[in-house]
Amino acid sequence: MMGYIILILLSLIPLLLRSVPIKFHVTGSPLLEERQLLHGRQLRASAFNFMPCLSATKMSSGNYSYFGICNDIIKWVSEHFQMELIYVPVDNTDRVKLGIVPALIKQIVKQEVDVIPFSFVPTPGLLLQIDCSIPLTVEDYYLLQPWPKEESRLTACIRPFSLNVWMLFFFSVIAIIVFMALLTHYYHQWGTERKSKSFMNDIYDHTLYTMTIIAGQGNHISAKANISLRLVAGVWCLTMVVLVNAYTGTLMSYLTVPKLRPIVNTLEELAASSETRMTVDFELGKARMFLEATSGPNKVIGNSLRNNPQLLIKGNTLDGVKNVLQRGATYFANHLLVNYFLAMDMKSHQECRMTYSDPIPFVEYYSLGLPKGGRHNSIINHDLQYLWENGLISHWMLQYTPNVDKCMVGKIKPSGKMTYLTLTDLSSAFALLGIGIGLSVFAFALERMAFTKSNRRNKIRRKEKMQFYGL
Repeated sequence: MMGYIILILLSLIPLLLRSVPIKFHVTGSPLLEERQLLHGRQLRASAFNFMPCLSATKMSSGNYSYFGICNDIIKWVSEHFQMELIYVPVDNTDRVKLGIVPALIKQIVKQEVDVIPFSFVPTPGLLLQIDCSIPLTVEDYYLLQPWPKEESRLTACIRPFSLNVWMLFFFSVIAIIVFMALLTHYYHQWGTERKSKSFMNDIYDHTLYTMTIIAGQGNHISAKANISLRLVAGVWCLTMVVLVNAYTGTLMSYLTVPKLRPIVNTLEELAASSETRMTVDFELGKARMFLEATSGPNKVIGNSLRNNPQLLIKGNTLDGVKNVLQRGATYFANHLLVNYFLAMDMKSHQECRMTYSDPIPFVEYYSLGLPKGGRHNSIINHDLQYLWENGLISHWMLQYTPNVDKCMVGKIKPSGKMTYLTLTDLSSAFALLGIGIGLSVFAFALERMAFTKSNRRNKIRRKEKMQFYGL
């Protein structure tokens, strides 16, 4: 009976549904609806030349092709929202008159573009005119500078030891010669034989002994010598084993491994340097921290920039590289810009012509420019967050800056191949030989002069004696 009742109720359900006007409405995701509003629309982006952010190349058809990291980001945005990307060139007159940043802001304020693919640094003044996207990258700053020159190989023979070591070494040589000569001299005086050998002869003998031990030629002391003299000689031989082996082992590296002059790694070192000055982009505001400084190294650098206005570049990063390569200046720029210029220079030159410092304690956040209070800013920021979290931006950056670590001082790896020692490597040894020959010739000339003078005196004395005896 119960089964019949259930069957009757099930058969009545369709009739009930027809009689009752029920409406089913499924509400979609607000983010999905927001994206759909952008589908098929045009995405107008500012077009300009500012490497490595965005650059334009004119093709044979007359159209322009754009490339750069900012282009990769804005292209991804247009494809993600299924929009038609259109580049709107910035007015060249405005760029020359106002500068690149004010010209770009003027474009978006006049609603000529929907987005500015430029690396803006959000500031209170900038946020009064436009909105900025979420930070897409955070960059340290570095000092891009010319590749340091090698130190002269003429000093390679003295570089294995510091000045203090050399001074102590020469003092020890003199002290050991005098001490051994004193022991020998007093041993002769107190001995039974009482040799009439002078103290200067003892100095001469022990100087030869000391020099032969230093040169590794070997020498000996008579077994009849007293224990104190042999003890001093033994200690000297042991000391020379350590010093000579340390010297020869270190000398090989100085002869075969080029030693570069130190680079500038801090703003303090740059302010104190007399060989290089800072070059910086005036238009992007980095120069203000130096020009407006009232104390410290920043003030010194600011004074240098005022005295050298050619080092204040305006909106063209290539001018900064020219100042580095042609004027020997140091370019204050973010890590991406430094790596990009190193990578570009490595494409045209096999050897590194530039390098960069350790990170400077100065960090900036970079964002795209969006319309002030734009309706779609929130959804664009939401999806840019997705882009950043997936690591695509870092991947694109690496494509523009490959293999630049080899131009960092201290990270160059040896080739691993056996090479001949060249004349440049051994120039210090030949220079030392030349100095020695020169001193020898000079000593010979002095000896000759002394000998001639002595002969003249002897002749005069003999002549005087002959005259005295009437011969």
